[in-house]
Amino acid sequence: MNETFAKRSLTVDISQEIHAQNRALIAQRLQDFNAPHLGNHPFGALDVYVRDADGALVGGLIGDFAFRCLTIHVVWLEEHLRGKGIGSALLQAAEDAAVRNGCEFATLDTMSFQAPTFYENRGYDRVGTVEGYPGGARKILLRKNL
Repeated sequence: MNETFAKRSLTVDISQEIHAQNRALIAQRLQDFNAPHLGNHPFGALDVYVRDADGALVGGLIGDFAFRCLTIHVVWLEEHLRGKGIGSALLQAAEDAAVRNGCEFATLDTMSFQAPTFYENRGYDRVGTVEGYPGGARKILLRKNL
């Protein structure tokens, strides 16, 4: 154990489960730290869900917003629903909600084998690429002004 931790009787816990209360506290503390540098802007989770007639989850978007930026972490839609405009509506709903929360731009990443063209066709611009993923895949970073 690191000597600094031992002197302070601190522990480091690793979790692969989501603990909403811990995440909220960490996000708030970072928001408090950032405010003097970036201003005090609204932040929070922004998820959009697509459900079928029975209420089953068939798609969705997981994101958050802070400092006038919507960050999209995950977009998924069941395969049989793709190519029907539902993904575009899902993305638009998230962008509209982000604007209502003060966002001026959005960022996301997608793998080269996933949907970079889908996002580019909806106004997202490539701003970077990360190499080195299995099978020669690349992570493509995108940004869009809202």
